[in-house]
Amino acid sequence: MLKNNFKFYMRRSVLLFILFLGFVFFLVCIISFADVAFAQNSRSEWVKYDQNGKLVYKATPAGDQIMDFSYAGYKGGGVPLPTVTAKISVKPSGTGDDTPAIQAAIDHVSKMPLKNGFRGAVELSSGVFTCAGSIIISEIGVVLRGNGSDNNGTTIKMVGKPHTAIVIGRGNTKVALGSAEVIEQVEQNTTHIVDSYVPSGIKVFNVADAKDFKIGDTIAIHKPVTDAWISFMEMDNMYREGKKQTWLGTGRQEISKRIIKAINGNQITVDVPLADAYNAKFLNASGVKVTKIKTPNRVSNIGVEHIHIQCEPLETDYGHAPYAGIRVGGDDCWVKDVFAEETMNTTVLAGDRITMQKVRIKHTYPNLGASKPADFSLEGSQNLIDRCEAIGGNTYFVWTSSLVTGPNVVLNSTFRGIGSRIQPHQRWSTGLLVDNCSIPDGNIDFLNRGIAGSGHGWTMAWGVAWNCIAKSYIIQNPPGTANWAIGCIGAREQTARLFDSKPIIPDGNFDSHGKPVAIQSLYLAQLKERLGNQGLKNMGYQSNNINEFNNKMVEPTPFQPDRDPKLGINLAFERPVNASNVRGTTREFGAEKALDGNDKTYWATDDGLKQTTFEVDMEGPVLINALKMSEALERSIQEYKIEVQLDSKWILIDKGTSIREDKVVKFPAIMAWKVKLTISKSNNYPTLKHFGLYFIK
Repeated sequence: MLKNNFKFYMRRSVLLFILFLGFVFFLVCIISFADVAFAQNSRSEWVKYDQNGKLVYKATPAGDQIMDFSYAGYKGGGVPLPTVTAKISVKPSGTGDDTPAIQAAIDHVSKMPLKNGFRGAVELSSGVFTCAGSIIISEIGVVLRGNGSDNNGTTIKMVGKPHTAIVIGRGNTKVALGSAEVIEQVEQNTTHIVDSYVPSGIKVFNVADAKDFKIGDTIAIHKPVTDAWISFMEMDNMYREGKKQTWLGTGRQEISKRIIKAINGNQITVDVPLADAYNAKFLNASGVKVTKIKTPNRVSNIGVEHIHIQCEPLETDYGHAPYAGIRVGGDDCWVKDVFAEETMNTTVLAGDRITMQKVRIKHTYPNLGASKPADFSLEGSQNLIDRCEAIGGNTYFVWTSSLVTGPNVVLNSTFRGIGSRIQPHQRWSTGLLVDNCSIPDGNIDFLNRGIAGSGHGWTMAWGVAWNCIAKSYIIQNPPGTANWAIGCIGAREQTARLFDSKPIIPDGNFDSHGKPVAIQSLYLAQLKERLGNQGLKNMGYQSNNINEFNNKMVEPTPFQPDRDPKLGINLAFERPVNASNVRGTTREFGAEKALDGNDKTYWATDDGLKQTTFEVDMEGPVLINALKMSEALERSIQEYKIEVQLDSKWILIDKGTSIREDKVVKFPAIMAWKVKLTISKSNNYPTLKHFGLYFIK
């Protein structure tokens, strides 16, 4: 009996176990099906995995595709940042200027022999180093390392005359923003591309004669700026107040540097995909020139690590800010774990294959005025901004300089501040990837800036925003090119080119908008395909999934608008403003005081001015039909006019002989990019405690 019962229970247990396994298998199938369905519903047709797990790319009708961005970063991406042995240590003096002592240590290490590309590190101990001048690293293989970027680590306290805290470079420490690099050429090794069209994102092209080139040569690919191309881009019709604006002067060149990996007859294959297309229809008769070049005489293998850069908070515009953070004028360099407080135009990446990793930037006060600084300025190629942060209002978190070609990548970074944005800036750049970045208060814009600045026009082509979070996006396609926003969350906006009312430029390529795509990071996916999992680990990533991206739940900065009980929300509240004059030498009477919603603060000018202007930048087209103004002190304003900038012209909407207290003016609705108050007569210095713009429905 016991034996039979035992067999019965055993059979039942086995049956239950089999049923349990079947149930688990069923659940796994359901979950797997859901995962597959999710992946299918949230994948991009532009870049996706095929059935073999390989990345495949959708091409435009002309053959262009999203480029492989994985070559961005130190040594071309996927290479770990080196750990370099310290050769000398420096302690803060506690008195006086520590710059000479730090510089002497750097100069000492700079004379040491190179070993595996490095000379050694200068280690700064914990404490505060007071520095009145730039620390310059101008020899290969020198690292400047602190003992941490927090308050208990190593602080470089900036004092004295305006300067940049740390400058990496040789002979280019004062290169102006956007200055073209002079490339030394070997003219006898020159040919030209013969293809009628070379698509963006590929590595192969044909030349007239490749016999003077060999594998391993560094070449420059010269795309000329021609009248035909400028006309095709519709950049020959920009006017500011009746004066023609120049976007790109004919004769300038977009130069891409590449290394030859293969030669097959007259077909050349390069190491990194091309970040722009080459259309013979819009080129000179000689076409695109391909020239063997000597390697630029720039330093390399230089790092800056674990340092806190600090200066006093200043309420000012960036043109008057005294201190910048780090300028990298070398190739294959890196900046890691650096915290920069209160610097303006904080970092400049003016070389190639630079990694900035875990660099944090903080501004206590927003930048003043309509012109904005850049926290990260991309002026070279194959550069990577990885896991970085910036906090500050009215700034460009990331911009690109003129005629800069990619790949350049901003990865897994968080940027916060009202009125701030990622926006390629000056006159045509290509191949920027903004990957898994969060900008809850601002925009990601690939757009036509029109006459903004000094005629910036089209700023970006072949750019990609991938799985980002932003307040809004303006993604436009320049003629004959493409830009993409894929898997991004945030409002889509359309606009004419800046300062025009029409035509409204259609959207560029939005794909899976509002729903992230299954490939979490495009950069990491491309890196893994090229170098395997080790490539990710070398960059400090264990995998390519949501767990590696901790910036996906960032809430917008609280914003309480200024509201008038009768007129509604003040659309000018805390907008950038420029005044032709401000009383005194501080910001106590700055123009921004008239826009802060506080009746106890006000804008004031110096005595004796015959004419003064007060200009509000609406940072986009805003519909208004009412304004409200209040003087702060005496009734001094005796003659004024109000103008709105639209279609590159100023349109008069009001004029009068007094403002006094709470003057309200209503007018037919008009789209405004800027609003300017001109005071032409007063019996004392003018003051303004309130300037409001409204749209009454």
